[in-house]
Amino acid sequence: MKKWLKIVLSILIVLLVAGLLVFLISRKEVKSFNDLDKYDEYLSNLRDNSDAHSKLLIFPNKIEKEKVEEFEYLSVEGLFDGSYLFYIIVNYDDNSLKKEIERIKQIKRTYNGKDKFIISEENLKYPTYITICDGMDTYEYAMIDGNKIVYVFRQIFTANNKLDKKYELEYIVPRDKRDKYTPGYNMYYFYDKYGIGYMEGYEEIQVKSK
Repeated sequence: MKKWLKIVLSILIVLLVAGLLVFLISRKEVKSFNDLDKYDEYLSNLRDNSDAHSKLLIFPNKIEKEKVEEFEYLSVEGLFDGSYLFYIIVNYDDNSLKKEIERIKQIKRTYNGKDKFIISEENLKYPTYITICDGMDTYEYAMIDGNKIVYVFRQIFTANNKLDKKYELEYIVPRDKRDKYTPGYNMYYFYDKYGIGYMEGYEEIQVKSK
């Protein structure tokens, strides 16, 4: 066998073994945390103690258990960023629905005098409010289906789950609404002149808690 061919084969074997090791190391089981009594604890942990690329402000801080139609919180610890699916479907009466939609509409972030607002899309299958659709397989949104609101946060999550496919967001961020350095939008990130995004250290959080 020619020397150059041996070298090429050796490199391929090394790459194959390295790739297999990375796969085995990064492969983790899906963890489920679905105790509705701990909803606020789960929400707080995702906001403050995880590598989620979000502060999940679109979600209500408190929920009434009897109004919850469905709830699921799944996570997978990866080699780099974790992956998450956190969603809850809540039924509202007419008055509560109106108040909750108003709360959602007023969500914004402010950094160095610059504001970022929630994206409102009324022409989708369901009226939808979007805080994240960033092109990196991370989404956060609330869909209005009659008198129910479907709140979803998904970050690089592909495992099986119970979320109805009709509530999966299919949306391409219009060019005029995109972040300057990305093909999508993340309300929680502000970018410096080098295109580096920052989520922490905001001067102000303006969101009306329910």
